[in-house]
Amino acid sequence: MTLRILRKHRIALIALAVYHVVFFFPTLFMGRIASPNDVFYNFEPWKSVMRPIDVQNSLINDPPTAYYTVLSLIKTDWHAFHWNPFIGSGVPGFGSTLLAPFSFLPALLLPLPWVYTGIILLKLNVGFWLAYLWLREERLGKRGAAIGAILFAAAGPIAVRWWWHVTNAAPLYPALLWIALRTARGKRTPAWAIGLVAFCYALSAFPAAMAYGAYAAVAYFLFILIGSRVSGIGSRRKLQSEATLRPPTPDYRLPIVILIATIATILGIAIATPSFIPLAQLVQRSGYLVSRANAAAEHVFPLHHFFLFLNPDHLGNWALHDWRGDRTLGVLNNYIEATVYAGIVALPLILIAFVNRRARSRWFWFAMLAVMLAAMFGFMPVAKIVAMLPGFKFSPLTRIQMILPIATSYLAAAGAALVARGRFRNAIAMLLAVACAADLAVFAGRFYPYLDPAVASPPSTPTIAFLQSQPKPFRIAPFFDDLWPNSSELYHLEDVRSHFSSEASYRRLLERIDPSSALTGSTVINFNSLKFDFNDSLVSMLGIRYLLEQRTIDVMKWTIFKYTKPGVQEIAAVVLEPGRVMQRHVRVVEEPFFAIEIPVEVQSALGRNPVLNVSLIKGPNVVYARSFTPGDMAALNKIYIPLRPYARLGETVVLRLASNGVRVRVLTGATDVAGDAPLFYGRVTTPLIFDRELPDGRIFRNVGEVPRFHAVTRVRRMSADQMLATKDIDYADEAIVTDRRPMTVEASDAAVSLRSYATNEQVIDVAAPAKTFLASSEKLTPELQVTVDGSVVKPVEINALFAGVPVPAGNHRVVFTRRLGRGWWLVAGIAAVLLAVLSVFDIVSAKRRSRA
Repeated sequence: MTLRILRKHRIALIALAVYHVVFFFPTLFMGRIASPNDVFYNFEPWKSVMRPIDVQNSLINDPPTAYYTVLSLIKTDWHAFHWNPFIGSGVPGFGSTLLAPFSFLPALLLPLPWVYTGIILLKLNVGFWLAYLWLREERLGKRGAAIGAILFAAAGPIAVRWWWHVTNAAPLYPALLWIALRTARGKRTPAWAIGLVAFCYALSAFPAAMAYGAYAAVAYFLFILIGSRVSGIGSRRKLQSEATLRPPTPDYRLPIVILIATIATILGIAIATPSFIPLAQLVQRSGYLVSRANAAAEHVFPLHHFFLFLNPDHLGNWALHDWRGDRTLGVLNNYIEATVYAGIVALPLILIAFVNRRARSRWFWFAMLAVMLAAMFGFMPVAKIVAMLPGFKFSPLTRIQMILPIATSYLAAAGAALVARGRFRNAIAMLLAVACAADLAVFAGRFYPYLDPAVASPPSTPTIAFLQSQPKPFRIAPFFDDLWPNSSELYHLEDVRSHFSSEASYRRLLERIDPSSALTGSTVINFNSLKFDFNDSLVSMLGIRYLLEQRTIDVMKWTIFKYTKPGVQEIAAVVLEPGRVMQRHVRVVEEPFFAIEIPVEVQSALGRNPVLNVSLIKGPNVVYARSFTPGDMAALNKIYIPLRPYARLGETVVLRLASNGVRVRVLTGATDVAGDAPLFYGRVTTPLIFDRELPDGRIFRNVGEVPRFHAVTRVRRMSADQMLATKDIDYADEAIVTDRRPMTVEASDAAVSLRSYATNEQVIDVAAPAKTFLASSEKLTPELQVTVDGSVVKPVEINALFAGVPVPAGNHRVVFTRRLGRGWWLVAGIAAVLLAVLSVFDIVSAKRRSRA
């Protein structure tokens, strides 16, 4: 039986095997895996700690830094299914973007470095067999279907995007067409299969790509439906005139078949609502749709781009480092967006399809091909009409190249079915299949990078290890290409930057801090320390504790020097010998006074662990202590001791320096307290201080960091615009209510303790002598639910998009919980039950009809 199946489908198996051997040759015979993770070594901190690595294809930047990183959460933190705090100060969890089976299953089942290989294998093979099934249903024969299937599954526009979300829907295009074809012909398709396809399609997480396939399937369904009705009427008239038997009736009446298919499709989509509804809500909040409202009308291919159908490397190849490009393409001037290559063998087969009269749908697909090409190349009025369709307007019309392989695969299969006839039909079909598979495999193999497994896993670095060791919660703000967004997901670090996932209101906050942050020409938020306002109170409100800068850049260092003034009059210099102590009082007589600067010069170090022990004492308590190594001190020849939040205006602390095996030179300064050491210090008037230098970068600290959850003593009502225009707000003591609902909010001092902190749940204890207001820098989104002592309360929008909670007097427990698709799980459950019932009914009805 097995041998019979293998023999029956040998052309398909040979085509698929040839592609796998050619494309995965480096994996099979050289021990390398398909992976773009060498891109990490273009960025800090990996660039500083690794030997120089020649990045094979730097164009493939998004998959490693924004796709691989979130896939890692499936392995490391399932709480992130509901909420992902590691980018953009929090966004909906991976359940809103990663449940498409082509990414979710490889991430779940394979070691993380092999995820890329699993994605390609799954998309290639599922796309191939679904296309084979559809083309067989079109009665193009096993040979033609095999050739058409490989031309679809491995087509250039799809193959170069395998590692992007945009191709999550593409392998399912043939399934849509298969269902549309069977339904239009009145054939029964199992309801569970239709529901499963609809469910997977709805999880694709790329609306434009989903729209392409849906429009093609609907048009195809209508063509087959109308064509079969017309041909059916003609056949019946002819048969009646010849007094012959009636044609066989289908299993179901057509209206019932259509009804079952429609209901199963709707139910399948409904099951996926907890995943795609949060994504749709985020896209709506992001404001990106407004900025891309004219994308379809603005981007088309020039006529000379037709040369790329013949030669995919006509403009060069990024992977071969000879990319020349075409300036007329504008923002599309890269290898991925420019690729239209469907295979050189496909072109003559498409022409031969004109004369294959058995391919009854060929005129539809020729028409579809003409419409696609007209839209892609800007021929009016076709391009204008297509650009107006819902689902098309927000993406360049050139991306219709994604749906192009459907038409080319059908027409090439029709041509191959005509050519592969006669005595040598199997040999001809085999030759065509091998040629098509080898051609497209070489094309893709030249584009994709193959890495040694040791390089395919970006390592941790000293900076990353230090940040991971610090008490949570806190956020970080790297600059330039340091820890490129969204690589923080890989290490569970909460970055305020993000790639794509950010609300328009959130970007407005960041643009006040750094006007260039969201003007990167893409959906990446990034910071430039030359334009970053370190004194902006929003930096502290966002809970940013650490700021990262490369060792070769000195912007933050000089910013601190600029905002540091002498705390006392400088007198001379003195050497602090090992074993000696210097201690003096520091009084806050003027603000701002964020930190103490001590100029130091290491002269010698003795013993195993020489350190300078520094502490701040307030009353009987040591409120701050740190041991500075000679390396810490030598980095800037200055050390910084945070004064906030330990002392405010009018308060005094004791600064103590104790040398343990290190000889340092310090400056002396005036003192007015008897017994104080004459230690000079500087008054840092910016919340930014230098923390430490590591081999892979410098770490600075924001001593004005506002706790993630805190009680405020003042509340004001403003609009978001008014808040952004007001720069003197102290968010540690005050919350700005931007909620549009009319309400009265009371505030008072209270003790707030964070009892537990997890990715999707935080537990806070509040002890308030009077009614108070708990402010947070947790975003107020549909995923959030807040309870006070177990009772659900409605949070208040504060500070433009964050959550605040009114808390009554007394001791209370407040819990912030995130759940993806809140309110939609019931819809999904009901839809799943109904689909199961429909499937059982469908199966039972089919059995009864077959018996009859």
